[in-house]
Amino acid sequence: MCLVRFKILVLFFLLFLLETVFAAEQTITLDLKSCIEKVVRYHPELNEYKTDIEAYKAKLAQAEAASLPQIELIALGGPSVEAKKEAISPVVRTDVKSTTINGVFGMLIMQALQPIYTFGKISGYKEAAKSGIKVSQAELEKKRSELILKTKELYWSLALVRELKVVAEEIKKELEKAINKTEEDLKKDIPLADELTLYKLKTYFGEVKRNINEIEKNESIIIEALKFMTATPKGATLQITTEPLKPEDFTLKPEDLVKNAFFLRPEIIQINEAVKAKQALIDVERSNLYPQIFLMLRGSISGATNRERIHNPYISDPLNESTLAVVLGAKLNVDFGITKGRIKEAEAEYQRILDKKRFAEEGIPLQIKKAYLEYLEASQSIKDLEEAHKNAKKWLVAADANIDMGVGEMKDLADAILAYATTKINYLKALYNQKIAIANLIQASGMDKSEREVN
Repeated sequence: MCLVRFKILVLFFLLFLLETVFAAEQTITLDLKSCIEKVVRYHPELNEYKTDIEAYKAKLAQAEAASLPQIELIALGGPSVEAKKEAISPVVRTDVKSTTINGVFGMLIMQALQPIYTFGKISGYKEAAKSGIKVSQAELEKKRSELILKTKELYWSLALVRELKVVAEEIKKELEKAINKTEEDLKKDIPLADELTLYKLKTYFGEVKRNINEIEKNESIIIEALKFMTATPKGATLQITTEPLKPEDFTLKPEDLVKNAFFLRPEIIQINEAVKAKQALIDVERSNLYPQIFLMLRGSISGATNRERIHNPYISDPLNESTLAVVLGAKLNVDFGITKGRIKEAEAEYQRILDKKRFAEEGIPLQIKKAYLEYLEASQSIKDLEEAHKNAKKWLVAADANIDMGVGEMKDLADAILAYATTKINYLKALYNQKIAIANLIQASGMDKSEREVN
């Protein structure tokens, strides 16, 4: 029996060990789309907004329950003072002073209150809670939109640094080749070779190596950031497959983007629902100026061991009787200005939301216009730098060929390498700027709605 238990323990240990090793060696590969899908589903910061939604759902449940009967039950028990029937028969005596405690009593009190008309209090709370749910949902969507934009920025930054690394490695090879050639020419005392050019080439070479180190560091930082945003398990390796940076056309005009924004932006939905919620809360506070009308059912039953039940409607014995009554009532609180102050406070909150709405209606078109101008600038820079880069490439090839034929100067090759690197880097940055500008346009216009949806 002990041997069997030992084998089971060993088996569980091996399974645990295999699971740990598998988790440590797990590799997750993501592209841009799958990164976004994971971010909108698993980013740790989203849990706070999901909790807010549940809180408003709970408030809605409370508001809906407020229109139902509110029942209160109270059970009491304790020592009972002795009371004798002779004290009221044949006449009611008024000089009886009983202090003898020789029994116990029990009492059950029930009260049911059904609101009939509250002048908008309950309906106001319901409307505020429903709008609160939509406000929280819109806040969640807003946060998802911000995270999607951040994910795109990280993704395209990763694509940029990887392409910059390719350029840096290419320049590094060209410089190594030029340095070796210059050093050989200097040893052979070739007239076109000079030490100043060699110093320049080695300076460029050291700077390129430093840039490669920085690029590798930035690549690692970006991947770690994406691991956090996508909630990648600890110990797992994240691999991001990046698309090459290419020019992209964006055909929608600013006026079309603004129209889309006022229908799709979660901020607009959030503000509109907040306006409804604040208006409903004003109605709630105003309802306190009027009586709350209700129907109440109240009953009690009690009994004591040392008292006799008296069947006389003029005589009440709270420790030994049964009562039941249905009444129509009204309740009004008079607070000498407190309610009016709350109404003014609610109206101020309502006005604050209206001001925020006007600010958003004016700010969103400006945000879209800015992103569109950045897109136009990046697109024009791509066209200009693409031509410059082609010419720099031709210059580098020609300078390299002249060196190989022995008719060119090494300083011309160094200048060509620098021009090629500069135009190539600026071209890649323009492509990156265009990607970010498009991402900003999509986010500012609310056209990332499909990306925000969680399947």
